[in-house]
Amino acid sequence: MLLLQLNPFSRPVAITEMLLLLMAAAFIGWLLARLITNRHIAALEQDIKETKSNLADCRSKQQDKRSYSSPAVISQITPPVHTGTIRPAVSKRDNLKLIEGIGPKVEELMNNAHIFTFEQLSNSSPVQLLEILRKAGQNFQMHDPTTWPEQAYLAREGKWTELEVLKGKLKGGKQY
Repeated sequence: MLLLQLNPFSRPVAITEMLLLLMAAAFIGWLLARLITNRHIAALEQDIKETKSNLADCRSKQQDKRSYSSPAVISQITPPVHTGTIRPAVSKRDNLKLIEGIGPKVEELMNNAHIFTFEQLSNSSPVQLLEILRKAGQNFQMHDPTTWPEQAYLAREGKWTELEVLKGKLKGGKQY
């Protein structure tokens, strides 16, 4: 009966009704924001799980590659088998940059180590090449010379098609 006696146009009743409506609207807004935020958080948590899984895969692949390119493993790698006779030393210089993974700076390192030709490079072991790179400093530690002797052998023999096929399987001189 009390509600019937209240005048809806009186100032205290109107203010109370507005406050109740505002509180109801705020509560509904809070609920909607909470639902939307929870869905967004769940999607982000799923993305984090997938990213962590991808990161773990990448780290295991990287660890496999590190163990493969370590000097102990490289020393177990047999150099490519060369057929035919060994040619006498040549006084010319070959463009070692044709080898995947060798750029101008690495070519300069090889020249400083008295490796000027494909023949000299093909007769070098990956361990020797790795040692040259190691002595050159940190900037050259990323290079993997494992395939360089094989590539140099193909270039020396003029097997350019086979060299291009091999280079197509490499990225920066590393086999993937």
